[in-house]
Amino acid sequence: MHRLAFNQISIDGFRGLKNLTLDQLGPLNILVGENNSGKTSVLEAISVLCRPYDPYEWLAMVRRRDFGQLDETRVQSLRWCFSQKGELVDPDFMYEGKCDFKCNGAYPVRGIEVEYRDIIGEPSEREIERLNRQRNRTGEYADLERQWRGAQIVHNIWDESQPYDQPPEPMVLQIWEEDRMSGVRSRPSSRRMPQDVPAEMLTPYSYQLNRMQVSSHSQQLLFPLFDEYKSGREAIVNLVREFDPDVMDINVASLRGGRPALYVSHRRLGPAPLSVFGDALRRAVLLASTIQTLAGGVLLVDEMETGIHVSALKKVFVWLVKAASRFDVQIIATTHSLEAVDAVCDSMTDRIDDLITFNIDQTSDETKVKRIPGNLLHRLRHERGLDVR
Repeated sequence: MHRLAFNQISIDGFRGLKNLTLDQLGPLNILVGENNSGKTSVLEAISVLCRPYDPYEWLAMVRRRDFGQLDETRVQSLRWCFSQKGELVDPDFMYEGKCDFKCNGAYPVRGIEVEYRDIIGEPSEREIERLNRQRNRTGEYADLERQWRGAQIVHNIWDESQPYDQPPEPMVLQIWEEDRMSGVRSRPSSRRMPQDVPAEMLTPYSYQLNRMQVSSHSQQLLFPLFDEYKSGREAIVNLVREFDPDVMDINVASLRGGRPALYVSHRRLGPAPLSVFGDALRRAVLLASTIQTLAGGVLLVDEMETGIHVSALKKVFVWLVKAASRFDVQIIATTHSLEAVDAVCDSMTDRIDDLITFNIDQTSDETKVKRIPGNLLHRLRHERGLDVR
């Protein structure tokens, strides 16, 4: 691989993470640890770090976690991204928080200082108009006579282009409790902004494809993946046949002239929508098509074993490692499964030095990290049978 997007990442103050450092990352990195040790939080922090000039990534990040929209408001979701000390037991408390991200590698951004504060104020006329348009269908309208509560997130970003004698210009996201979907964003205009690192985070629910993903998949199905395949479709079909040998092809189509959807050409079922197949096949399609969009970037996978039977884990990871190498994609993934750890280890036998495992342990004072290189992981598992989780 070429130079990695991230060689080192440090996170402090994000959710429950305290002074966490992932040092000497490799092309393939596996995060293990007990429940609530902070593994998913690490991936979320990296997703923000990858898109520092787009504060809307905060909203995308909390939507991924609150998949069923159980939180009262998005402001509440954002507030809990910062370390808490019990202040929020008072509903009138005006909370302020802060977290820091630092990194080095091929990515030009070197650090982000993020400040959160609760705010009280009045939205602009433009915001009021937009909110009223959203509510017009139900006959509800925004109340102009009262002050609104909301949140403001400020990014102070340091990158390779930042002069040492000048403080960075802040990026600002402002969102009101009344508004579940978006906020107000401002960008610095006095200097050129580096390109965000290509990145995507896949959660255990990501394989439940939505309409926008279908459009993206239609492009990736035609994109060449490996030299031995003429298109990405052939590579994806080759992978999904590991789960169902009767799969013959996969395409984006509209059989009745309606909205396009993903169809699998199946030897027994004919052209069948992807939704009728199991989680493993849908997960494989998502992995295969996503990795093609991230050349030189980072793929973040939460619970990488989700939906994949233990018997197919090694085959999937062999394919995934090959694809990541082909597109120069750095992978950072979490798992609770010892079978998944073994499958990854076995799939990397000829590139074991590229595999790094990080065991994360959350204490009251800090987030401890134990780095386990691939060779050591192989010995611990195959020679001593030790549980590294």
